[in-house]
Amino acid sequence: MKTRSYALATVALVSLFPLAAPLRACCDDFWSCAAAVATGGLSCEVENLINSIKNLIQNVAKLVSTLASQTADVVNLAKTELDGAANDLRNLASQAESDFNNAAQTAQSIVNEASRPQMLAPQAVGAFAGVGAATSRPGAGGTATSRPAPPQPIGGSSVNRVGGAAAPVAAMRLDLPVSPQEVLGALRRAQQAVDGLRPDVLQPVNQVRQFATQAGQQVAAAASSAANIAQTALLAPLQTLGNMLTDLVNHPERIFDPSKIVDDAITQITNQVVTTMTQVHDAVMQQAKGTLDLAQKPLQDALDRASVAKKIVDAMQRLQRARSKPALDALNAVVPRQPMDARMLVSQVAAATHASGITALNLGQHHTMVLAPFNRIAASRLTAQTVGTQMGMKLKGPWLQFKRIQATPPTVDPATRSRVDADLARRFAGKSPAEAVAEKQALLNEARVRFAKDPQTLRKIETMLNGNAIIQSHIGPHGPAVLTQQQ
Repeated sequence: MKTRSYALATVALVSLFPLAAPLRACCDDFWSCAAAVATGGLSCEVENLINSIKNLIQNVAKLVSTLASQTADVVNLAKTELDGAANDLRNLASQAESDFNNAAQTAQSIVNEASRPQMLAPQAVGAFAGVGAATSRPGAGGTATSRPAPPQPIGGSSVNRVGGAAAPVAAMRLDLPVSPQEVLGALRRAQQAVDGLRPDVLQPVNQVRQFATQAGQQVAAAASSAANIAQTALLAPLQTLGNMLTDLVNHPERIFDPSKIVDDAITQITNQVVTTMTQVHDAVMQQAKGTLDLAQKPLQDALDRASVAKKIVDAMQRLQRARSKPALDALNAVVPRQPMDARMLVSQVAAATHASGITALNLGQHHTMVLAPFNRIAASRLTAQTVGTQMGMKLKGPWLQFKRIQATPPTVDPATRSRVDADLARRFAGKSPAEAVAEKQALLNEARVRFAKDPQTLRKIETMLNGNAIIQSHIGPHGPAVLTQQQ
């Protein structure tokens, strides 16, 4: 009778089929099939139980030998993902610093450009000239006498009488150019606001980098000690379980009533292995993640202030290009005339809007950006749990299969019985009664050798051979007397 080792994939497939189905695996020669028929399928069931235990023993031994490497995989996973999260935070900090520096440089360039002498554009000269003409009238001797112009409706028009003729006057609208002094004053105030944010960007950025570096050092220090957790928690229980299972294989008589200690040991280890791998992961991460948590607020502050600086510069650029009252009003709406501390300025600028196209900032997106690196840590923890679950299934799967086989009443596959009958018919075909008696005796002698260590199965096979109808039909009525003389 041959023994077999069930692969995990096979165990998984077997569990999908009804366990009341006959066991076919052990019938691969005459004697294994004969034992299955003689014992009513019990020999096949025992073989399957022993094979499932042997498979489980192999899995236990493999887990013992690979425990250190599997633990190292979890440790390296935790370290890699925390280092990745730290680098992500560094990159966000560098992004905030770069955005702010670009905004500050642009603000300085705008102010420098506005400080240079500017020549009015032709349309601006015409606009201002039109306003001047509306305030003069021809006097004696061909000279003009300056008089205050009457109030003009904003956005409307007026008529001035010159020599009795009606002449249109340039309208004073909100989009007329503003004086260079007003533009420069607003731009300088905006640039000062941007420069005032510099310490409140660079200091948080440096804090984030310090926290990221510290977390990397902490995770490296924790990795060496975390690897010992699994060895301490799992190695001895696995070795004890391996000894229990080996004893069970060496004493097949106990196969249908294995000690509850074995069942409890497997249950305990399969549960513990998930917990242990999670503990290994957390031991690597815990202190370092706490340090990275400290980087969240300063990083969000830096991102907020960099965005505020960019918004101020955007309003400055609009005014520098348009040099109009709407653009000036937009910048004044963004940058308050009264100095503010950094936090109030951030709130003021973020909320500022204007019809010219200035929109409020959504600073909440920075909170999402800052939390994103920490998703790597959460994902790696789930992966560590998965590793533990897979390790546990290498024990739990075969053991559950063992228990299902153990609880299934043995049955004989009709094909097995047909195969035994066909083999007996072939062995006894064409034999005389005396030859049939000799063949039967040879079978009994071989059975006594093959099943010498299994007397219960031997007795059942002897009973089967002595009562088999095919054998009896070839021996005939005088067979028993001849067999008695031979014995």
